Amino acid sequence: MKKFLEKFEAGLRKVSDKFSQSKLLSVVSGAFAMIMPMTIVGSVASLAKGIEIGGYQAWLLSTPLYNILGTVFTFTTGVLALYLVFCIGYNYAQKSKLKKQSIAIGLTSLLAFLIITPYSPATAEAGDMLPLQWTGASGLFMAIVVGILTGFIFKVCLEHHIEITLPEAVPPTIAKQFSALIPIFFVVVLFALISWLFTMTPYGDVQNAFYTLLSTPLKLISANVFGLFLLWMIMYLMWFFGIHGGMVVGPLFSVLFMELGMANLTAYQAGEVMPNLFIGVGISLGSGSFGILLAILLFAKSKSARSVAKLAVIPSFFGVDEPAYFGLPMIMNPIFFIPWVIVGPFITAFVTYFLEIIGILGFPTGAATGPFIPFPLKNMALFGVSGLIVGLILLAVYVLICAPFVKVFDKKCLEQEAKQEAIKENQQA
Repeated sequence: MKKFLEKFEAGLRKVSDKFSQSKLLSVVSGAFAMIMPMTIVGSVASLAKGIEIGGYQAWLLSTPLYNILGTVFTFTTGVLALYLVFCIGYNYAQKSKLKKQSIAIGLTSLLAFLIITPYSPATAEAGDMLPLQWTGASGLFMAIVVGILTGFIFKVCLEHHIEITLPEAVPPTIAKQFSALIPIFFVVVLFALISWLFTMTPYGDVQNAFYTLLSTPLKLISANVFGLFLLWMIMYLMWFFGIHGGMVVGPLFSVLFMELGMANLTAYQAGEVMPNLFIGVGISLGSGSFGILLAILLFAKSKSARSVAKLAVIPSFFGVDEPAYFGLPMIMNPIFFIPWVIVGPFITAFVTYFLEIIGILGFPTGAATGPFIPFPLKNMALFGVSGLIVGLILLAVYVLICAPFVKVFDKKCLEQEAKQEAIKENQQA
């Protein structure tokens, strides 16, 4: 068993090293690290505004703090894609030896993203409106694409000297801005053309078209345990690539499983026998990141991994994953692909269904549990005390499964910390 784990960790390490050597993945992971403070602040504001404990919500609504927390959330997590697209462009410049143009590429990336983001022009009744639907987590994937493509256009232009060159007497700060004019022009024309073309489609805009086309084939999935597993796996697979999986998959859960759940809930409230053993729910292991964060706190030694886990574990307990997704990061990190995208959904779907069949878990009540409800309470609401106990046991098993992956991640973090310490020592010497 020990030799198998060693070979497994070595193989996983090779895959991770190959991913880390990719410049584009390095650009993306670096950008996610840059926006981590925004995700943490937004997550804290979201929790403080949305959690329901006793009369807390009634008190919060009676104070100005409710609107203040909403504003903080809106302009942190709610516009996260705007921060990310700038950081993608900026990071691309840093990794492509275009450091002098880093700010210009970052700002142009932001401009290009806004060009393809739908908005409502001013009318006699109202002014211009930029809906925030696509500026938050739902716009992350497009932010990645736009930032990388903008950086690439700049790189091609500057490498082939497609730029405005001013006399040497012109101050460098001014000359640098003029050299960016032609690449900016190309970027604006390209994305304006893309935006215009999509206005002539039934989708109306690029962002809506992308998510609609993603969700279309998923509608063929049936309301059974295999369909449930696929939906959960696809949702986390999308998150792995920076796409808001919940936005694509979430509506399908309602379409496929809501009727089954409502039938059980109606019978449960009437004290009758619940008709459906399977209603498209499973034992919750926390959120998408909670088990991995616990494994880091239990098994990791690196300061960087543990510090992020300590900050992210409480929001994750209440169902807010963004600090872990962006902070570790989990997005586009091959080390966490298997436990996050495959193992977690497998346990939640198939193990739950098996335990229902053999009678360890009873019929699910169909109770709806809103956001920010900790997973032990969700399990108890759906399956009673047995759900609470089974949930904790399965979480422990899941954490142990995550341990080998966490150890590989921890080794990489320790190596990076050692390199940073060596650089500091050389600078001080």
